[in-house]
Amino acid sequence: MSKRTTVSSPSSSSSGYDSGPDPASPPPALIHATRSFLNQPAQKLISKDYFRRLYNAPKRTHRFKAIEFKPQATLLEASAGPFSGFFTLFWMIVALLILNSMRDTYARTHTLLGPHIINYLKKDLLKVALVDLQMYIATYFGVGLQLLVKHGIVSWTQTGWILQNVWQTIFLFYFMWVAEYMQFPWIARVFLLLHSLVLLMKQHSYAFFNGYLWSVLTQVKVIDTALKKDTSTLSLKDTKDLAEFRTFIAQELTQQDGPNFPDNISLKNYFEFSMFPTLVYRMAYPRTSSIRWGYVGEKTLATFGVFLLMIIVAENSLYPIAMEALSLRGLSTMEKVQRYPAILVDLIPPFVLMILLVFYIIWDAILNGIAELTRFADRGFYGAWWNCVTWDQFARDWNTPVHLFLLQHVYHSTISVFNVSKRTATLYTFLLSSCIHELVMFVIFKKLRGYLLCLQMCQLPLVAISRTRYLRDKKVLGNVIFWLGIMTGPSLMCSLYLTF
Repeated sequence: MSKRTTVSSPSSSSSGYDSGPDPASPPPALIHATRSFLNQPAQKLISKDYFRRLYNAPKRTHRFKAIEFKPQATLLEASAGPFSGFFTLFWMIVALLILNSMRDTYARTHTLLGPHIINYLKKDLLKVALVDLQMYIATYFGVGLQLLVKHGIVSWTQTGWILQNVWQTIFLFYFMWVAEYMQFPWIARVFLLLHSLVLLMKQHSYAFFNGYLWSVLTQVKVIDTALKKDTSTLSLKDTKDLAEFRTFIAQELTQQDGPNFPDNISLKNYFEFSMFPTLVYRMAYPRTSSIRWGYVGEKTLATFGVFLLMIIVAENSLYPIAMEALSLRGLSTMEKVQRYPAILVDLIPPFVLMILLVFYIIWDAILNGIAELTRFADRGFYGAWWNCVTWDQFARDWNTPVHLFLLQHVYHSTISVFNVSKRTATLYTFLLSSCIHELVMFVIFKKLRGYLLCLQMCQLPLVAISRTRYLRDKKVLGNVIFWLGIMTGPSLMCSLYLTF
């Protein structure tokens, strides 16, 4: 199947988000044209000079065309290569591990999964589900706002975008407050926060993609008005150029398979988008012809099987170490430092295993199951991150849906709105991502330390080091360094929050 296509850059990339020319920044002449059409009478724009500048500009690009969704299979499909037998072996080993661990746990505690983690999961389960439902329903605020814009009640460029940003801020912190007010356990709090962040990104992409199309529609209407006026002072070529420019920008308002703008603004269209396993809004997506119910059953079993294994690993390996780390809080700093290395070393093996299980259950089992149920054809939820040799490559491949959101709505938008360089936009993007990750740590541990923020920002100098002539072509060494970081970084971060 074909892969997702992105606009490539002739220059070398400096970060995980520097993947091509800025789609939010068209050629200078087009920027001038846009502002002129919106801010000046149309007849003042009709001049030979204007069109000469416009069509001597570099090749045009649509603002959101750098990211295109294409039908593609997920990378770890059992039937996708000659290693399908290893998938069978893997699931047999998982089943044996679950059975053996449950047997040992029952012999020790007279419960199949242990008394601690399962109690965290069961506590306030119905209340958490109701809050989560309220959170989802609240996202329809953005649809209502776009409908008001559609009917001319609200102007997106004047007040709409402000209302949307204010709402997004309220949405995030209100549901954080609800989780704390209800005294939910930390697993429920972090689940609600992560889901609220997913819904927040979906709302933002939906609102600001449609907001951009409102400005395009305005330009088209102004050009149509200009073409209907007396253009006798223009040459035939100038008139043709204006019509071609109109055709070019109007392409963003139409879809080959799907509704055209603004017909896409409806409850049905948003509901479909909210169900799709993507954070980047488009009016239409590639779809499969039918649902493979056997595949859905396979991913459902995989989800529950891996989830059971995660509970077992957490109960038998992570929970005792976490309790030991918490017991050090009453000691002096020197005593903590002396005992800390042993805790870190003990934490690494189960934590690495948990990272791998979390990756599989979310980005392969759950997202592919949802994609199959919704007939969403683009299954590129991750790349071959296990082969990474640099941290910018990891930023792209570990979590593709979030990477594409940051690429479109943070990285490119930072360049176009603030007129900054690609390096500065990369810094802003990593900083925002690091702050969000630190917020998750704050919700879990209820204290602000900045350990994760600092560790994540350290990826930037590591990217620069990996591009030096000493490491640039040493892929095996780069992959070894990468895996050392995966093995030590998350465990270091978690143990620091627990101990200090």
